[in-house]
This record gives sequence, C-alpha cells and structure tokens, in this order.
Amino acid sequence: MVHFWRYSTPFHSDLHIRMLIRFLIFWFTWMQRNAAKYRGVPFTIDGIILEVQRHLRTLYAARTLTSTQWKGDLHQAAVMGLIFRQQVPRAPSIVRWHAPSLSWFKLNTDGSSLGNPGLAGAAGIIRDSAGHVHLAYQFALGTGTTVLAELTAVWRGMELALTHGLAPWWWRWMLRRLSRS
Repeated sequence: MVHFWRYSTPFHSDLHIRMLIRFLIFWFTWMQRNAAKYRGVPFTIDGIILEVQRHLRTLYAARTLTSTQWKGDLHQAAVMGLIFRQQVPRAPSIVRWHAPSLSWFKLNTDGSSLGNPGLAGAAGIIRDSAGHVHLAYQFALGTGTTVLAELTAVWRGMELALTHGLAPWWWRWMLRRLSRS
C-alpha cells in the first residue's frame, strides 16, 4: 500500500484513504505491540497488514468508505476486492411551466440554504396566464434551514401578491376576516 502512495496523485483531504491508512497502521502497530508485550503474542508485520485490510473491508461493508475517499487509488481498492459502483449521471429531466387559468396568477417560489442550517435565501416569480411576469423577488435570509427558506419564499410571495393586487378577491377577503379574529 505504501508503494502506491508514491505514484498516486496527491489529494488534500482529511478523509482520503491515504490519511486513514496512516492512522490504521499506527493503531494496529500499537495494538500488536501491546499484544506482544502483555500477552506474549508474536509481533508480525503481516498481522498489522491483515488487521488494516480487515478494518477497511469492514468500513466498506458498512458503506462508510466511498469512491471519493479512494480518488487516485481506486486501483488499489480493487486489488483489495473493494469495488465501488461508478455513479452514472442521470438524464436531465424536462421541467415545464404550466400557465394558470385565465384571469389567474401563478406564484412559483424556491428557497435554499448552504448547509442545514446555513446561509439561506428565497426567491419567487408571479406570472399571468399569458406567461408575462408581473412580479419577481429574491432576498437573503441570513442563517436558516432549507424548510425555513422554502416557507419564507412562499409567505413573502403571498404578501407581495396581496400588496400588488395580484391575489384573488376571495383570498383578500379571507385574510381580512382572519386578521380581525
């Protein structure tokens, strides 16, 4: 394994297999040393190699190791019998906008966060039955979750639709009744 480190491409990730193997070699060397010192078990290099390989196979079986962690060393994983399925990119799906009925408006929203929680933002657009844009908005939310961003995008879109007279009459009537209670 150490031989392959010299000839593989360097990657700078704490989770890369070359970082993990260094710790496993150290750990199982320590374990072999203690077994030899306190239980009289012979210290062997082959024992360390077998324990490292056994541990890697266990992590592989538990789906803890991914092909990304073996980047540049996938050939070595295959030698150990660790075969990672290549991720096949999915075919793009066509997304279409469907117009609302005549004299109606359609509100489309989206919200997302970089992490959960993380920096979040929301956006939306209101169009009529001909597809003409009547209102578009986007704003940053600061730190929040994806759910918060999605819900805020819808809520803010509804507020803007009311403010700009783009909501149906019964919706305005219902909200006025709710605000009185």
